[in-house]
Amino acid sequence: MRLLTNPSFSPSRAKIVLAGLFAALLASLSVAAVAGAASSIAIYNNKLTTTESRTEVQKYRGKGNCIRSSSENSIKFRIGKSTRECAYLVPVVGRDLEVTATGRLFKSTPKALRSRTFLAVNLRQAKDGSRYQLAVYPSGRRWQIRKVRNGGKVEVLTGGKAGKIIGGFNAANRMMLRAYNGIDGRPSGSARLVALVNGKMLGFTDDARSGELKGADTTFSIASKKGASGASGSFTGIRVRMPNPY
Repeated sequence: MRLLTNPSFSPSRAKIVLAGLFAALLASLSVAAVAGAASSIAIYNNKLTTTESRTEVQKYRGKGNCIRSSSENSIKFRIGKSTRECAYLVPVVGRDLEVTATGRLFKSTPKALRSRTFLAVNLRQAKDGSRYQLAVYPSGRRWQIRKVRNGGKVEVLTGGKAGKIIGGFNAANRMMLRAYNGIDGRPSGSARLVALVNGKMLGFTDDARSGELKGADTTFSIASKKGASGASGSFTGIRVRMPNPY
């Protein structure tokens, strides 16, 4: 074999290559294992590249001041006065779902807001604001899987820093949040939550009290724990999947 006659090749190097391939295989298997379902099927896909497709996505209920602007391939908006969050509704209702969306937080966001402002995708959202949420902070490249309760109290289920996996301001961050019940080996009332950003799994957690969330709406948003007036960004590439078999 030519490989064996290559003077730059050595048995130790072969071991390194094989070890790398084995680690990659284990990583892919671990992603499948924690996902909690053998496979998923797509039920909604919206690239937002036409006027008709963009009109499918409308502002979620609430009195927030959200200023939407025209764009040829995204939902683009800015948060107005006395508003902490601007959210838009994906026209899919359900509880065991996976939502993916690509968000950007623009550099035009005031510097005073940047450290506390985040992009989010939300599942099992109810009219009272309760939901599961994947929050991604371009500032500090942080992420959190959250459980937001009625009244706005936030429980951080897991999170951390993701380094270069998360893009900074103006960069595209493709976010995926999955919330599935019926995980093998777990009680029926337990939901497994999985978070990916830009194709990399950041983490997962199980919530044994998933029944506390009564909603079935799916949204994406830009938000801050305090007023976020002036924060702006965009979303595109909306996709929703569900377990198969369902």
